[in-house]
Amino acid sequence: MIDLLVVVLNYNTKKLTGECLESVFSCKTKIKLKVVLVDNKSSDGSVSYLRRRFPNVLFLESGGNLGFAGGNNFALKRFYKKAKYCLLLNPDTKVREDFFDSLFDFAIKSGFEIVSPKILNLDLTFQPNGGYLPYFVYLFFWLSGMDDIFRKIGINLPSYQERSLKFYEDSRNIGWLAGTALMIKREVFEKIGFLDDNIFMYGEDVEFCLRAKKVGFKIGWTDKAEVIHYGGASLKEPHFSQWLGEFKGLLYIYKKHFGNWQALFLKILIYLFTFLRIIAFWIVGKKGNAKIYAKILKSI
Repeated sequence: MIDLLVVVLNYNTKKLTGECLESVFSCKTKIKLKVVLVDNKSSDGSVSYLRRRFPNVLFLESGGNLGFAGGNNFALKRFYKKAKYCLLLNPDTKVREDFFDSLFDFAIKSGFEIVSPKILNLDLTFQPNGGYLPYFVYLFFWLSGMDDIFRKIGINLPSYQERSLKFYEDSRNIGWLAGTALMIKREVFEKIGFLDDNIFMYGEDVEFCLRAKKVGFKIGWTDKAEVIHYGGASLKEPHFSQWLGEFKGLLYIYKKHFGNWQALFLKILIYLFTFLRIIAFWIVGKKGNAKIYAKILKSI
């Protein structure tokens, strides 16, 4: 049995995926790992390009664009039993020095079954990647923008998407963590199953963490391991796709876990605060953001 199965999902990002894999194989480690790349039917020659460069990688072709959850599940369902832990690693990432040993050691010593490293932007500034589970009060502070407003005056309101640096502390027990670089113990899959591939992209990590928390698994964050993340590399309209995907993912989660009435109430709130954001961005002169939210309003 291997220590770690690393799953990298590729969709028309052959150069970035290549850089990601270079960082993986350049990272010295004492643990035994296997790298699997799933290609979601790329049209940019990714498979042939990457096969030539990385003969040690196991390539899987999904046969279609299955999204984040479906693509990762394509590998996880086949190989998770052969590893103690599985790491979902975005193709637009680069792991830093001692990444694997540091993250693996943290998971073993801390007892967290789901763990995430510290995520950095290209300029090495901090990139938030988690928050509280999507219960009403945390969603309200996030949707209304109250979390951002109060943070500017030194008051941290608990939020669905936490951006406060004070929230991220080593070994902190967190509600949910992004799938950017997410290490998951084999027993989690055995007990709750895999990512919900009814969510194409955005929210599948939240839904997975919600299920894990419900049955008692612990989710932890550490600053002992670091990864650089580009973000939105495979998307034509990253802001529109991300914001719309987040809203749709939340509506699906609410319908699945909390019921139709709660989902309807959430949808009304999303409409309300999206409309208010359009007005606010237009007033302050950020017409680009206003137009994106107007497009989202038509697409929800």
